[in-house]
Amino acid sequence: MRRKIFAALAICGMLGVSSAYAAVVDLVNGDSGTINGAIFEWTPEQPTGTGVIQPFVRIQATGTESGFNTSAVPVPLDGKPGTWTHDLLLSDVPVVDIGGTSYLQFLLDINQDNAEGDNLLTMHLFQIYLGATGGATNVAGLGTLIYDMGAGNSVELDYDRNTGSGSGDMFAYVPTSLITGTNTFLYLYSAFGNPNASNDGFEEWAVIGAPTPPPIPEPGTMILLGAGFLFLAIYGKRRSNNA
Repeated sequence: MRRKIFAALAICGMLGVSSAYAAVVDLVNGDSGTINGAIFEWTPEQPTGTGVIQPFVRIQATGTESGFNTSAVPVPLDGKPGTWTHDLLLSDVPVVDIGGTSYLQFLLDINQDNAEGDNLLTMHLFQIYLGATGGATNVAGLGTLIYDMGAGNSVELDYDRNTGSGSGDMFAYVPTSLITGTNTFLYLYSAFGNPNASNDGFEEWAVIGAPTPPPIPEPGTMILLGAGFLFLAIYGKRRSNNA
């Protein structure tokens, strides 16, 4: 039996057949999948507005495109300059619980042509780095690589699953257990276009964070506040009676 197995492996080697298969998350026909421990999940349209979606990097080029968030000027690779591409602190990334495991949460919004077949886009690179400083100017300066989707792996995206740009297309969840060291700057490095090419506007990564609500007064504070208003009302009425 062993000889047959070894013979089969030898034949596969001669034919160039690999025992390893590329991992592909299909968000065109499916809703989620995992690659190397990270979750990639299609999302219905997300609410937008100031303080809700906070972009940190925009990437744009025709065919293939790549880039990472940084406040460096000029912006490296295919990153778009402007206020929406900048350094990002690890502490600014939301942490969510999925099935008892905590993950860093990132939102991706893509832009593609609506024509038949042109609506598809491939993300063929996704990496997360932690750096000691901001303003990186090249990939070598991003810091410590804590997550890598891996060469040959990909996520297939469909622009037409949601209505236009700005509404979000995918959540990427990276386990917080991968965080190491004391570096405070997070860099997200991604690339798109192989095999389904980029053909329209920019791709945008963002974090979700609602504005901090005003603090709710403690019950004791509310009582004191009410007593103060009552005193002012009585004092004002007495003054009007004595006038």
